Parts: sequence; structure tokens; C-alpha cells
Amino acid sequence: MLEQRRYPRFEVRLPVQLRLLAGSDEYALGTLHTKNISKAGLCFLAPRSVEPGESIEVQVTLAGYGPQGEDLNVTGQGHIVRSEASEAPGWYQLAAAFREPGDSPWWNQLATMLNIGN
Repeated sequence: MLEQRRYPRFEVRLPVQLRLLAGSDEYALGTLHTKNISKAGLCFLAPRSVEPGESIEVQVTLAGYGPQGEDLNVTGQGHIVRSEASEAPGWYQLAAAFREPGDSPWWNQLATMLNIGN
């Protein structure tokens, strides 16, 4: 299968808070962890499936990257592009995409701090 990603993926485990945005109904999935991340999106495991196209908000925590070594939380919105059963029973592998990197200052900040993409 031909690789179609615009940006390389980097294996990194970061805490991520996920909130599904479905109109006025919101559903928080709690703290999860990234599986991999790129300049345009991320992949993570979740305890439930989420339909592709569903809008989400994520908050990625970078431990110790803030002022005076505090944790830095980077938040942004995107949508689910893939949802499939994972190898772990009862868990799903979800992939999310965000706007074009140039249109998303928060994601550019995260990519810069993790030294990914360009």
C-alpha cells in the first residue's frame, strides 16, 4: 500500500485528554495516551469507537515544557479520520487530523516543541 501521509509520524507516548464534540452534546473520554503523532494529527487508543468525521477537542500535556518546568497543555480541535479495533481487547485505535498545519498555531507550537515535521 502506498504511503499517503504528508508528514512523518513519530512514536511518542503523551497524555491526551479527548472530548467528543457532537453539537451541544459533549462526551469526555478522560486521559488517554498518544501512540504516534505528526505535524498534521495523532493516533491514540480509546475505550470506545468514534465515527470518522466526528469533531473532537484534544489537550496534549508536555510534562516540564512550560515556564519554570511546569507542565504545558496544548489544546486544539480536529476530527476523527479512522477508527479500528486494536490488539487490546475492548480498545480502539483512533486517528485524528487537524487543519492544515499553517492554520493551526497551537499544533505548530506542539510540533516545534517535539521537533517534528516541516
